[in-house]
Amino acid sequence: MKTRVGSCMCGAIGFKLTGDPIALSYCHCSRCRKIGGQANVQVRAKDFRWTRGADLVVRHVPPAPWTLIRCFCSVCGTYLGEPETHPKTFPLNAQLFDDDLGIRPVLHEHVSEKANWYEITDGLPQYADAPPLSAFKQS
Repeated sequence: MKTRVGSCMCGAIGFKLTGDPIALSYCHCSRCRKIGGQANVQVRAKDFRWTRGADLVVRHVPPAPWTLIRCFCSVCGTYLGEPETHPKTFPLNAQLFDDDLGIRPVLHEHVSEKANWYEITDGLPQYADAPPLSAFKQS
């Protein structure tokens, strides 16, 4: 088990992950698309800690039917992930990590909502909507 660190673009917010990530995936839902397309890493809440700038995290609480609270850096606007979404596991923006996560993407989700100009060419499984949890298992 390796500690992994990450930060927002300006460095005002930092965090560490002390456990291994669960899975890495690409989400193409309309909300992820609006923030630039997203590679998400699923992590355990017990392994995640803010190391600096927790007071600089701003939260976007969406209107129904959405439920995931998106977090951003109030200084530079970097999308951080959804660390307050679920008490056990949640997604983080995979691009924030400084080092190799040690895992590779396993799937694309919500491809029914992807931008019509974007072509998925990597051969990973594609799910029109949310995949079953079993699909996130690393091979």
